[in-house]
Amino acid sequence: MIREPKHLLLLFFICLFQGINAQEIDLENIGKRTKEQLKKNPFKISGGISANSVFYNSNVYSGREPFTYFLNGNLNIGIYSWNLPISYSLTNQGSNLGYQVPFKFNRLSIAPKYKWVKAYIGDANMTFSPYTLNGLLFTGGGLELTPDFPLKIALMGGRLNKAIEDDGNPYTIPAYKRMAYGAHLKWEKEKYKLGVIGFYANDQVNSLQIVPESKQVYPQENLVISVMGNVQLHKNVETTFEYANSALITNLLADPSGGERSGIAANFLGSSSTLTNNSAYNAGVNFKLPKGMIGLRYERVDPEYKTLGAYFFNNDLENITFNSAFTLMKDKMSISSNLGFQRDNLNNNKIKQTNRLVGSLNMNLKASDKLMISANYSNFTTFTNRQLNQFTNINQNALQIQQPRDSIDYSQISQNTNINLNYNLSNTKEKVQNINLNYSLNDMVNRENDVVRKGGVTRFHNANLNYSIDFPEKKLNIATSGNFTHTYAASQNTMIMGSGLTLTKSLLKEDKLKTSVGTSYNHSINPNSKIDVVNLRLGANYTPWEKHNFNLNFVQMFRTTDQEIENPNLNEMTCTVGYNYSF
Repeated sequence: MIREPKHLLLLFFICLFQGINAQEIDLENIGKRTKEQLKKNPFKISGGISANSVFYNSNVYSGREPFTYFLNGNLNIGIYSWNLPISYSLTNQGSNLGYQVPFKFNRLSIAPKYKWVKAYIGDANMTFSPYTLNGLLFTGGGLELTPDFPLKIALMGGRLNKAIEDDGNPYTIPAYKRMAYGAHLKWEKEKYKLGVIGFYANDQVNSLQIVPESKQVYPQENLVISVMGNVQLHKNVETTFEYANSALITNLLADPSGGERSGIAANFLGSSSTLTNNSAYNAGVNFKLPKGMIGLRYERVDPEYKTLGAYFFNNDLENITFNSAFTLMKDKMSISSNLGFQRDNLNNNKIKQTNRLVGSLNMNLKASDKLMISANYSNFTTFTNRQLNQFTNINQNALQIQQPRDSIDYSQISQNTNINLNYNLSNTKEKVQNINLNYSLNDMVNRENDVVRKGGVTRFHNANLNYSIDFPEKKLNIATSGNFTHTYAASQNTMIMGSGLTLTKSLLKEDKLKTSVGTSYNHSINPNSKIDVVNLRLGANYTPWEKHNFNLNFVQMFRTTDQEIENPNLNEMTCTVGYNYSF
């Protein structure tokens, strides 16, 4: 168990009281200000509710629910300087899964606020930093104190996972009840910002009757301590940094002896043979220029670094990134670029190491009042060096080995290019015409010892041409589109050609009813089959009163193919009906 940080809590309150006392309080005019405040309307209520239902039917797919509803709402109650936001989300999605998950689909959140004090009650999420607590949903409470004083405080505590017993269903995700607590202290001045973060999470061992060892689920305990900051060295030079140390016990049921205690956080946890200690840190500097900026950033995350305060985390990586942004031609053109190098296998304990070279270039140009051009290019190059098994080399026929080397070099080059042209043909009271052309190319090549083998090239071309004409006086819009896609993958060519038409019309007074009807057709050809897909779409948006809105969207899809499959003809219907009210 973690040692009780009584001295840390005492420090929190001392700093808080010092911050409050340091502020100037105008006691002489407090009565006058109070009377003026009471004369104002004390109550302010705003918010909204929405109800949406989805009807689904298919002659092929049966795994999707035929009826799903979503109820969402938010209410903000204002009493003088107090704000009390309340939000909820209810749905039957997941009610018929047939297995259990450790999180909630239905949520209720209350976030009262008074001046610089904000609280989180119920189902909430908070973010301290990417290495500690990063947007993870919890059920409990949180507090943010942001007074007009350098010291800022954020606190949280609650349940991350509910206990889920292993019921034998292969899809059930067993989990121990997991509780978490965190604090983020920041000291902010004009030229620098410093912060300290502490995040602790642990699984309650007795929350499950049976240990789900067959699914390799064990109770864990985690403590993360982080120091971060932002310093303005010069009016045009700014630096940022963060260092985080995470101690993690991956199995509280394991042998309590041993473990790694080299880091700061590990000294606050109990002994365990599964105790690991890892660090993550980054540092960067930005230079502001008259017409742009340039920046350099370095990041390193240890191979086994993990925090229980994030849904997913990448580790075992080292990044070096250079970025820049400039404006040219009297601000008509903007250019930004990014160049980075990434590698893994930081501890040299993997059989292969991967290096990535990442580069991107973006450009936006306002060529004239009617023509806008944007283009971007990115290059992702991955190099992998894999050590071969020496016994495999001995047992293989020497004639089958192309090169007498003890490793294989893999490289993957992925290039992406996108060009977008937007031209305004006309813009008058009678009609507004616009044409848009978009082209993208994705190219990926796999090399093995500088040899491109069969199937090692994937190339994707996509082009879209869109034309729209709007008649403002008739409240009518017509949009047409054409698309072409060519894919070369696994030594096979696939082509998709299609077109679409959409009409949008506003009806009734004050455009209370907006309707749309559309259709699209796509024809796909590959060496093994031909596929035709037709979509029919209907939409309506009705606002009978100022704060009430009804909407309807209907999509019917027909797919036919000459493949010899069980259901060559697919009919699929999706209908969404919704209501929204705001006040």
